[in-house]
Amino acid sequence: MTAVVVRSARAEDQSALAVLWAEAFTPPLAPDQWLVDADRLAHTLVAEDGDGVCGSIYGLPKRLRESDGAVASVHAIGSVAVAERARGRGLARRLVSASLETGREADWALLFTGTPEVYRSSGFTSFAMSRTLVGPWSAASVVEAAAGAILRESVGLGSLGAVHDVYERSRSGQLVLAPVRSDRDWTMAEVRMRGATLYRHVEDAAVVGYAIAEARGGVGLLHESAVLPDAVDPVGVRRALLGAVAADWASAGVRSCDLATPALAEEEAAVQAFAPGAVRQHDRTGMSRPLRREPRLDGIRHFTAGDYF
Repeated sequence: MTAVVVRSARAEDQSALAVLWAEAFTPPLAPDQWLVDADRLAHTLVAEDGDGVCGSIYGLPKRLRESDGAVASVHAIGSVAVAERARGRGLARRLVSASLETGREADWALLFTGTPEVYRSSGFTSFAMSRTLVGPWSAASVVEAAAGAILRESVGLGSLGAVHDVYERSRSGQLVLAPVRSDRDWTMAEVRMRGATLYRHVEDAAVVGYAIAEARGGVGLLHESAVLPDAVDPVGVRRALLGAVAADWASAGVRSCDLATPALAEEEAAVQAFAPGAVRQHDRTGMSRPLRREPRLDGIRHFTAGDYF
């Protein structure tokens, strides 16, 4: 059996990594988001045997909000993959250990997984968050308001620049786990939500609220939304944004919905009016591990589709 070496990724590994991720993940993981990280090779470790790359792990530095108002330095782990030929030898645990060593100066580590048992032996513990509401949807009781104030465009590279301030101010002091997004985080969010519709509510040439949504196979997906805390009429802004989304979903024949929205009272009221049959879902895929200290995640936790890594 050939010895397996764990090392930093090199430029020549990129095609092998794309093949590994396509085979190891269902649905296949495309490297698009990884490719926009200018430091992706420094953030990636690979395992290599005599037949080439047989494993990978991605460790991305992030800044996440905590319950005491602080912002933590976090080592965010993703793209943990092991080729079928190399499984059963503890390689995933070895990759995690190596990645944690590279991120040892961070406050704590974070990952999201559907197989938590793989990571418990590496010191990770699970946490839950009420991230989405899911259920039937109908446009019968939803009327678009202030339609002239809503601007629509497709999400793509550079498209979210006008909403940075709204996002940051809407999360600060209200949510935990939500990232303080760097330029790289915003670019990755644009890649992850590419093709969805960005709805911007504009007043006096300034964006006061936005939503990112799409219809896919009869399912309406609300990926992210935010309203300025000091907007003159935040209830009206939310109603107008969701009304615009409803008009498009009705045209697309949407019959069910998956709505990513934080469990804040004002957000909850708006979304319940938008989708009365939708029910809160508890996401238990998150895991954390102390590095320099314990995570402080008491409060309303939220992570959007654009923030996964």
